[in-house]
Amino acid sequence: MMPVVTRSSLLSPPKHCVDFVWLLRGELFLLRATWFWYVVQVSFVPLSTLVFLWLLVGRAHPEAMLFAVTGSWVVTISMGAMLSLGQHLGALKDQHAYEYFATLPISKAVFIAAVTTRGVLLSLPSLIIVMLVGRVIFGFAVPPGGVVIVVLSAYAMAGMGAVIGFWSPTAMVASLATQVLQTVITLLAPVYLPADALPGPLRVTSLLWPTTHAALALRAVMIGAPFAAYWSSVAVLAGYAFVSFVVIPRRLEWRRR
Repeated sequence: MMPVVTRSSLLSPPKHCVDFVWLLRGELFLLRATWFWYVVQVSFVPLSTLVFLWLLVGRAHPEAMLFAVTGSWVVTISMGAMLSLGQHLGALKDQHAYEYFATLPISKAVFIAAVTTRGVLLSLPSLIIVMLVGRVIFGFAVPPGGVVIVVLSAYAMAGMGAVIGFWSPTAMVASLATQVLQTVITLLAPVYLPADALPGPLRVTSLLWPTTHAALALRAVMIGAPFAAYWSSVAVLAGYAFVSFVVIPRRLEWRRR
C-alpha cells in the first residue's frame, strides 16, 4: 500500500534537518556555563601571539603583519574548531555517550554534522574578536570572499578534530593528541610565515594540513589575487570537509568493542 502524501507532510522539514537542529541545540545547551571561558581561551592565544609578532618584527617590517594577522585568524579557527572539538568528542567517549546516541533514531552523518557545526560556531566569537583587532589596529579587513574561506576552513579543521576525538581511546589521549597536532599544524606550517621560510621537508608535509591551505587562501584573498591563484587550497579544504561529512560517518562505530 502506497503511503499517503498530504500537504502538511510536503511542507514539514525533512527528518534529518529536524534531527540536526535538535542535536545542535543539545550541543550548544552544554556550552551555556562554559562558553565565556572558551571565548577567552581561544581569543587570548592568537591575540597574544599577534602582539608578540608585532613587537618582534611588525614595527620594523609592517608588511609582515599580513602574515601575522591572517595567521592569527587561522589559529583561532583551529583552536575552536579542531582542538576544542577533538577534546569534546574524546570526553563523550569516556562518558559512554556514543552508546546513548546509538539508541536514538538518528543517522551518523547527522550526528557528525551537528558536532562539527558546534565546533565551527564555538570558534566564531573568538574569530570575530581577533578580526576586529586586526581591522581596528592593523587595518586588515576581511573581504567577502574571505568569509567563505573562513567557514570552509572551520569545517575542514572540525573534521580533523572529529577524527582525533572519535578514534582516540580515551579523553586524555584526545586532549594530548589535539594539543600536539595544534602545535604542528600552526607553528610548523606556513601559517605565520611564508612557505619559502620553511625547510624542505616541512614545506612538503605542511601541504597535508588544512591550516596551510586556509592561510594561503586567506592571504591570496587579502591581496586581491584571482581565484586561479588559490583554487587548489580551496579544493583541499573542501576535501577535508567532505571527509568530515561522508567518510567519517561510514567508519564511525557507536559502541566500543
